[in-house]
Parts: sequence; C-alpha cells; structure tokens
Amino acid sequence: MSNPAMPPDACLSPRDTTVLKPPRFPILTFDERQLSLALGSVFNHRWLMPGESLVSILWKFACANSLPSHVLVQLLSPEVDGSEGVAPVRDEIDLMRLCRVLRLPKYVLRVSLLDAARPGRYHATFRYCRQCVAHGYHSVLHQIEDEDHCPAHHQSLETRCPDCRSETPYLINTSVIEAPFRCVRCHSHFSYGRLSLLSTTPAMRRQDRIALTRRLHLHLGNGIDAAVAHGRSGPLLRDASR
Repeated sequence: MSNPAMPPDACLSPRDTTVLKPPRFPILTFDERQLSLALGSVFNHRWLMPGESLVSILWKFACANSLPSHVLVQLLSPEVDGSEGVAPVRDEIDLMRLCRVLRLPKYVLRVSLLDAARPGRYHATFRYCRQCVAHGYHSVLHQIEDEDHCPAHHQSLETRCPDCRSETPYLINTSVIEAPFRCVRCHSHFSYGRLSLLSTTPAMRRQDRIALTRRLHLHLGNGIDAAVAHGRSGPLLRDASR
C-alpha cells in the first residue's frame, strides 16, 4: 500500500549531481613502511614564539598535520624506541634531519634544543608556566636550572599536574607527543583554560615576547646575535631589537 504523502518514484526530480563533490584528501599523508611524508607537510614558523622548545614545536606540527605520535617520533629518530623516546638535546637529535622533516630554519631548531655540553643544568621533568601553556607555548628557558620563574609572566615554574600531581618527563616519545600541553598520566590540561594550539596571530603581548627574547640573549648570546645579524630572525627574535 502506497503512502499518499510520498510521491511515486516517477515523480521524483533527478538527483542534482552538481552538489556532489569528491572527498577532500588530507593535508598530509605518509607511507607506513617508509615513514616518509608523501605530500609534504603544513607548518609556518610564524606560528612559533621566541625560544619555543622542540617539544612545543612538535606538538603544533603533529596537530597541524594530524600526524600520529609514533610516526612523528620515528621520522625524527628512526633508531629510537618510540615508547622510550629521546631527550631534546643537540647531541641526541639529528639537526639536519629535523630541518628536513619540519621544514623550519636551522637557527630556529637549534635554539629549541638544549645544550648537551652542559649536563646537570637542565631539568629532566617538564616544567611550565600556566599562562604560557594557555597560549599553546612552552619555552626552552623553562627547562634551564637557573630559571625559577617565567621571564614573561613572572610566575613560578611548575612540574606537577594540577589534577593528579604527577610529573611529565621532558622527552620526545609517543606518550608525550600524544598529550599536547597536557599531563601524560591523566591528560588534564596544564593551563587555566583550553586555547587553540595553532594561531597565526600570537596571543602573547609584545612585551612578553620581548622579555622572552631578552632572556634568550642572556643564555644563548652569540647564536641569537648571529641570526639577527644575518636577517634571519623573523618574528621570533625581531621584537627585542626594536
């Protein structure tokens, strides 16, 4: 028995095929066997802030490209067990390989890494400023032993999760990459709120960026001066020179 409210098939208008669109391909694809980026990647160094740590950079890179954590770790260090990971220090990371994968300038990535020549001067536990992580930012300065407060916000640097009180290791491994700006144990956010990881307009005030850059000058001196002298500083270091 036919439903009078439903017109017969013959009365139906032909389907408008113009509204049908082909599926959108992902921004980034990879070969699971070769662990290589097949169609390139999306990232812009203008998304970064002065002295951004490699861990913070990798969180943004993975988010921008929907890249699984185990693939990213293997891309950076193929010989490393992804669950154990590698410390983000210059002697442990292949800088040229890092440049090829992230497609970021060498000077930016060099600043993002800790100096292995100064053992005992860095914290093995992830240290953070809650206001910085609210902006999707973590500074390499936060890991330096001499720094007890955030140069931008003057807050004491913390190591424990606000909820479960556990600590997160300062490593590049699958569990850390899977928890951007969050606790590796309970996945609670380190910040006061939940802001976007990516922004083409830096959320921090200009005076905060200047404070971070000046502090970087004190610790890294010649390396930053060389980048500025060659005009390669971009938005990461230019503020302090004004």
